Amino acid sequence: MLAAISYLSSTKNTKSMVALLPLIAAILLESHIRYLSLRIDSPGTYLTVNLQLIFECIPFLIAHWIASQHSLKQASLWWLSGFIGYPIITYLLSNGLPTYDKWHYLQEQCWLLCSLASLFWLSSQRFKKNQKSKFTSWISSLFTLNKVVFFICFAWAFIMAGILNSHESPLLNQPFALIFDTQKLLTNYYQFIWYFSQLLVYAIIVHGIFLFNRYILIRQLLARHGVLIFVSACLISIVIFTPLLVAIVLLLPVNDLPSYVANLTPGGSQNIINKYNYQSMFLFLSISTPIILAFERQQHHHKLEEVAKQQIKTELKLLQQQINPHFLFNTLNNLYALALTKSEKTPDLVLQLADLLRYTVYEGQKPFVPLEKELSYIKNFLELHKIRHANNCRFNLAWPETTQSLSIAPLLLIILVENTIKYGVEHAQENAEVTIKLTLNDNVLTLYCENSIPRKSDNDDSGMGLKNLRRRLELLYPEKHTLLVHNHNGLWQTNLSLELSSD
Repeated sequence: MLAAISYLSSTKNTKSMVALLPLIAAILLESHIRYLSLRIDSPGTYLTVNLQLIFECIPFLIAHWIASQHSLKQASLWWLSGFIGYPIITYLLSNGLPTYDKWHYLQEQCWLLCSLASLFWLSSQRFKKNQKSKFTSWISSLFTLNKVVFFICFAWAFIMAGILNSHESPLLNQPFALIFDTQKLLTNYYQFIWYFSQLLVYAIIVHGIFLFNRYILIRQLLARHGVLIFVSACLISIVIFTPLLVAIVLLLPVNDLPSYVANLTPGGSQNIINKYNYQSMFLFLSISTPIILAFERQQHHHKLEEVAKQQIKTELKLLQQQINPHFLFNTLNNLYALALTKSEKTPDLVLQLADLLRYTVYEGQKPFVPLEKELSYIKNFLELHKIRHANNCRFNLAWPETTQSLSIAPLLLIILVENTIKYGVEHAQENAEVTIKLTLNDNVLTLYCENSIPRKSDNDDSGMGLKNLRRRLELLYPEKHTLLVHNHNGLWQTNLSLELSSD
């Protein structure tokens, strides 16, 4: 049991389960509509309808889950195979096999609900990954809580108007079936508008109550004055506004009915102080309040995350700016050493140093660079030192055969390479030996550096370079890196592993 809980609580499995929730909700909604349309009071039938429809929708669930795990191109193929190919097969089977046609519950409405639920969820995930484009920003602005609630109210008015329009005098012939006849929508267009315009008043009233609860009761009273004042204000609002709003909807022509006929009010009568009217208002506030609070908390959490991201960007910028003077000092030391030797290669080496400095200044300001460029920079840096220390140092170098189109944060690896040269070669009193090996296993890059420790010197990792490196790794590769530094038998060994991403 504990193992199962641990398995389900893992991040990857949680995301997989969350991805299926919108589709499961759509399937259960359709199964309940299907059961209610049967007008049978039978728990066994209720369970059968739910289980059978879930079973029939398994291809939808599989296609949706696989699509959520892949790139856009692969996701499109899987989605089309599940949400287009499978319904076509079902349609052909229902036409060819009378027994299957009587057995299956999967209809156009279920397909539409599942398709919309899947598309909405997949689109929202794509928008999260690409929030910088104007189009995704515009789309995300459409999915605010206020607009979603209004859309639901509007959709309810439209669907209910279509259902009423599908029957002759539906309110005088209750109960009526919940059927939306699209043909009558076209033939009785003016009657549909007559129903829809009045039901839209209901939708506006419900949305107005929602806004009043969110901006007055919750933000002004609950947030500033506490629970007691909020509850008191809710009770006062229920007592005052319920009969007033019921009186307004009773003025609509659709409710001009004989007293013995139930009208479109929660109480179903002309009595504005009917207890069911108050219960409906109380129920709406009880349901909408936790939804609003959860959404407000999510928004607040999102704002805190944005502030934290901005702070991280600022800190990374400062850390990157610290690298440039650090590298400049080392470069000047190299130039000084070359000038002392009066080597004929000094002009070429100066140009090579200028290229290295140019990379540091321009590429080093970018958040990420191709791994191939970063490795080329390190190779040039080491070639320079191989010329300088050709007589007193042995270099053991190894490079990955391919970079696999991976990217890396610039100027991370050079810090360890510089330290290896600085402590293993420049401080050495005799012939030195350094080992620098870079390996790539899938998307995990490993840098291993080893140098002998000269006498009267130790590789103290408290310098600015390593402190800078550790902090940048924490910010850029949280839980995706390991950095081990230790002294082993007179050798200073450093091992850095990074989990890289594709360009």
